[in-house]
Formats: sequence, C-alpha cells, structure tokens
Amino acid sequence: MARRLVGCLLVASTLAAGCKERSDKPIAGLLAAGAPVLRTVGKQKLPVAVGAQLLPDEQLTATGPAVLEYFGGGLHFLEDGDTLEVGDADEAKLHGVNLPSRRWESGQVREAPRTMRLVAARYTDVQVTPESSLQQDGTYSSAQYFVAFFTPNGLSRLGSENGKADGPSRPLPPPPFRPKVPFIHAGALGEGGLVATVEDGFVVAETDDLATAVLLEDREVPLGRTVRLVVPDGAEVVLRTADGQKTEVEGPADLRLR
Repeated sequence: MARRLVGCLLVASTLAAGCKERSDKPIAGLLAAGAPVLRTVGKQKLPVAVGAQLLPDEQLTATGPAVLEYFGGGLHFLEDGDTLEVGDADEAKLHGVNLPSRRWESGQVREAPRTMRLVAARYTDVQVTPESSLQQDGTYSSAQYFVAFFTPNGLSRLGSENGKADGPSRPLPPPPFRPKVPFIHAGALGEGGLVATVEDGFVVAETDDLATAVLLEDREVPLGRTVRLVVPDGAEVVLRTADGQKTEVEGPADLRLR
C-alpha cells in the first residue's frame, strides 16, 4: 500500500511538472510588418502595433509579410495567411540571432561576429488601436494601420492628450533633425544612402532611430538611415551605391550596414 502511494505521488508530480503553466510575461515583439498582423481577442481580430510586446499565448494571423523578434534574439518570419501562437515558435527557445551575421564593408558583404543587443528593451506594451484607423466596415487597410501607429514623438505618446490626431501632424524634418524614438516603430527610412531592390521575397530594414519597414519585390528603396537589413532564407536583395556599384545579398543574413 505504501509503495502504491509513493508511486501515485511520483506520477502526480511528473504530470504537474509536464503541465507547467505558460509564463504571462512578454517574450517577443513585432519587429516589422508589411501588412497588418492581427491578434485574436475573444471573437475579434485586432491589429498589433509594430514595436508591441507579445505574450506567449497571443494568437496571431498575418495578412502579409512580417517578422517577430524574440527576446532571446531569434527571428520568426510570417507571410500572408500564416497563424501562430507566439510561444509555440521554435525561435522562442533560442539564445542569439538565428540568421548568419554579416557586415557591409567597402561595397562587400563579409562575415561578422553575432551582435548582442537587449532585445526586450526595444519594445513597448502598446496595444491601443485608435478608432480613426477603422474603415466603415470595421476592418483595417495597410495605410490606415501604419498611420495609426506612426508616432514620431514616441509610442508612449500614442493616445495621450498631447496627440491631436493619429499620425504626424506635419511632415517630419529631415535627418539628423528628426526626433528620436525610444522603441521599435513603423516609420520612414530617410533619403539617400544605398538603394535596395528586392528581387525575391521580402527584406526588413531597421534604422538607427529604430524605425522599421518591410521592403517588397521590384521596388527601388533608398535605405537612408538604415543600419540593419534582415534577409530571410530564400530572399534576395540588390544593394546599389551612389556610383552605381551593385552587390547581391542572398538570405539568410542579418546584415549590419554601419
């Protein structure tokens, strides 16, 4: 009888360990999105702001290319129609970036040591969706989505009394006079610099003031203040310098431009 009791206790403790509740702390952030990423809240699907922290049990649906950055450093890519529970991705368990590190040097792409960064500090808990971003049928267009979450004075100002309207009230000043934003956010890359043309897939650009954008195929995009290009596996992008020199970059690669 005693042996049975001990055996039952062991089984119970094993089951309890296997059924450990998932953490309620954020483990990832939305690094960039080329179209709205939606999270399921009850029976609704609400857009996630670029730069928002994500909890393990968040149910996401992508309506276009997007990238999640896990606080351990792993990157998870989404495309139109993909669904994901944030904590179930393999990248949630990684420590370090899961793309080869590269650097741009004298017009060439070279190997580079992995970049260490405090990923969690790059994201905020903003989850507000301004009402003016809604269309009449209650859905969101890509343009409205980005205007709603484009806050040049920082995501902390979103929805505050100081914000007279969603999005910038006037054109932003050119670099280096553009105000700094303390968190990842969707925004312009700036003018000048290298010019990127994506030939296959999509690529993510990140600037020195933490603005991000998804670059799509067959569009020439000045990279301006871009300091990082994230090139997924299978993607290809051509970088052109001011003197016309072209360099093709194939994914996977986490490319530092500065």
